[in-house]
Amino acid sequence: MTEGTDGLGPAFRVPRPPRRRWPWIVLVLVVAAAAVLGGIRLFGGGDTCGHGIPETGPQHECIGVSDGGTVFESSLTEVMGKIHTENERVAKSGKQWVSVAYVEPITTDPEQEAAKYGIHEELEGAYLAQRQLNDAQLGGRGDTPQIRLLVANIGLRSEQWKPLTDRLIAMTHDDNRLVAVAGFGQSRGGTLDAVRALRAAKVPMMGATVTADNLASAAQVGFFRVSASNADQASAAVNYLKEQQAGSPGYKVLVIRDRNQDDIYNTSLYNDFVTAAKAASLALVGGDLEYVSGIDGISNAFSSVADRVCDKKPDAVYFAGRGVNLRAFITAMSAPDRRCPVTVLTGDDAIGVYYDTSESQSVRNRFTANWQVSGVTTLYTALGHPELSGKLYAANKNPLSGFSELYRNEFGPVGKDTFQDGQAILAHDAVWTLGVAIRDAAGDGTAVVNAGSTLNALVSADTVAGISGPVELGSDGNPQNKPMALVRLEPDGTYAFRGVVRP
Repeated sequence: MTEGTDGLGPAFRVPRPPRRRWPWIVLVLVVAAAAVLGGIRLFGGGDTCGHGIPETGPQHECIGVSDGGTVFESSLTEVMGKIHTENERVAKSGKQWVSVAYVEPITTDPEQEAAKYGIHEELEGAYLAQRQLNDAQLGGRGDTPQIRLLVANIGLRSEQWKPLTDRLIAMTHDDNRLVAVAGFGQSRGGTLDAVRALRAAKVPMMGATVTADNLASAAQVGFFRVSASNADQASAAVNYLKEQQAGSPGYKVLVIRDRNQDDIYNTSLYNDFVTAAKAASLALVGGDLEYVSGIDGISNAFSSVADRVCDKKPDAVYFAGRGVNLRAFITAMSAPDRRCPVTVLTGDDAIGVYYDTSESQSVRNRFTANWQVSGVTTLYTALGHPELSGKLYAANKNPLSGFSELYRNEFGPVGKDTFQDGQAILAHDAVWTLGVAIRDAAGDGTAVVNAGSTLNALVSADTVAGISGPVELGSDGNPQNKPMALVRLEPDGTYAFRGVVRP
């Protein structure tokens, strides 16, 4: 078995991937060969993830931390290689350095395999922030201490939070010099458990795309985020719908909600919307429509929901659920005896409507065709979008330009759709905001930086110019009055910017 060379203990090994047809086997062999030649360890199969590290949990997942030298998932080979190279440069630089861990559920459900694409984008954004922080000419925020970026797998649905947080907490006291944690993937029960454990250990955290309200707390400091909370998203949605009702008397709004209590994103999105609607006197059609995600029969449930939507004939629906379930609703609305025009407005997880690329092209084409005839127009409150920063900053102060140039140099051409879903932007802002706090804690560069001093720097932080908009952290850890983009999702997979919305 192979020992790790990244100072993080034994190497990790990913579980054997699901069986594919032979062209995919050839591709995996090519990637693996390239990884070995490049000095990156890409493991597959076996009973353990590395010497002394067993596969963890019922899914036999590899849960742990890598400096990029160990690749958890083959699709991450390129970006993990860049992170590894930068970390090695930091170690040899002779300058002081500290570590920041970026946590993601890198193990994904085979039925949601394309979620890995979002993780890939987030790691790209996190890496570019690391590069800007480590090169004073790129970021203008000094270069001491240098930032060592680590990547941590919290497992499928964040269920393996306990072994991972135990490891992260230990790393704040050993020679890894861990001072903060970023990322966190989706708002699930395991995410909340991880946040509670790290908060109790006084390890500061910076969420990138997690939005559930109960992660942050004014009473218990420790968790911060660059993304607008569900409460702010719901408030912005209510403001938009209130404008529609004011301009069109009789404009009807209906609510569809997920009753899965284990998903804190759906639960808080619904509660926040209902609360904001009541405060703003937004008129709602009586009788919410409901479904329960995560169990059998979801397609049948949405068939019934779609019938009732067409019976009630609302102008708009607020969808308090995830994008993968919105996909099922759109499919149900495409039945020939439905196809009633309706606008769906939902939260940031709407991008999950596109996350199904493990399917064949013909199946994806079928969904696109269904969407086009369904009568469903889909809008969502986007946490980040490349057109948003241009509306919030003067041209000479827009941080997107430097970010785009660095992306082009590191990863290739930047097209108009490169950052559309906002994943890379938000990951960048999470690591960048932590980096600014770390530099504040370092003072003139001679002060010792640890988790405690980083936490204090975050509590007293000034506004940071994030690509997703200015980040002004409040006493509860949430960004204050964070603007969002109103975005229309198109059946062809593009994100059309419609304007700026605010809570």
